[in-house]
Amino acid sequence: MAITLGEICDAIESTLSAATGMNRTQSYDEITEGINAGDCPLMQVYWESLVMDPSGGTDRTSFQGGIRQKQITIHVDIYASQRGNIKDDMKRTVDIVDTVLDVFEAQNKKPYFALDGIKAFKVDSATRTLFNYAGVDFAGARFILSIWVY
Repeated sequence: MAITLGEICDAIESTLSAATGMNRTQSYDEITEGINAGDCPLMQVYWESLVMDPSGGTDRTSFQGGIRQKQITIHVDIYASQRGNIKDDMKRTVDIVDTVLDVFEAQNKKPYFALDGIKAFKVDSATRTLFNYAGVDFAGARFILSIWVY
């Protein structure tokens, strides 16, 4: 692979750290065992899974045979606030998700996430989530991204 999973996570984390209102961000190798309420909104970016196509003589990517496409699933977890009052938690969650969406929408030309090698990406889903992290509940959201590399 021309670029590593770590480089992909770092590039996404670096780009999304520009989301207005984000207090702290962590890439896969910076994730802590616990979260302080004052760190919220906090974002964590990490690799989840990978699917790789077989190399074949009939692969039509750029009309060149032998190219293996990789679809990499990355999770972006947003901890908007430590669970307290539902209406306040929902407002914080919706507000930070809106700012993250703005950053995704700005990724409209290559290199995506300022990293050569990411050929395409999509947001597969964004889901409001109640996280339990080290025994503490947090309101937030999970973005599931597909990244294509070949």
